[in-house]
Amino acid sequence: MKHILLIFLLLPSAILANGQKTPKTAISFHLEGEAAEAPKFARLVKTIAGEKYFRVVPEVSTKDIISFNPFPADDKATYGLVFKLNDKATRRLHSLSNLHQGKLLIALINGQARGVVNIDRPIKDGILVIWSGIQLQEIKLYDKALPRIGETEKEWKARLKAEKKKAKK
Repeated sequence: MKHILLIFLLLPSAILANGQKTPKTAISFHLEGEAAEAPKFARLVKTIAGEKYFRVVPEVSTKDIISFNPFPADDKATYGLVFKLNDKATRRLHSLSNLHQGKLLIALINGQARGVVNIDRPIKDGILVIWSGIQLQEIKLYDKALPRIGETEKEWKARLKAEKKKAKK
């Protein structure tokens, strides 16, 4: 019985890692599930909306994100992030948000719950937002992995090069 309990305690992080080392910028969005799907296909997560089940398999993950922008959060202590998705993920998100209005979408950053989005209408623009809870050091990691929204790849590389040069001084 102790081994079964230990497995369930470790399950949330093990599910997301899928046996691989989690990248420092791992981002995923998971759709609200049902208790009947647990523990194989959904897991219980404490959110600001109470304890809810969320599907293990993400609807959107890091590979679907093409750019981002940080912004100061309302709490004045952390930041929020806006993510722009690629075309394929934008279509998938539009379909998902059309079918699952009224459900929640949870944002996980490196396996940690960081925000919950209420799906209240179809999302057509491929934009997802985490409203708060992001630290400045995390933004610096995302800057190395993704360009900012509206920034070309050339501009992004030049900015990274300039920031690296500035850090050496």
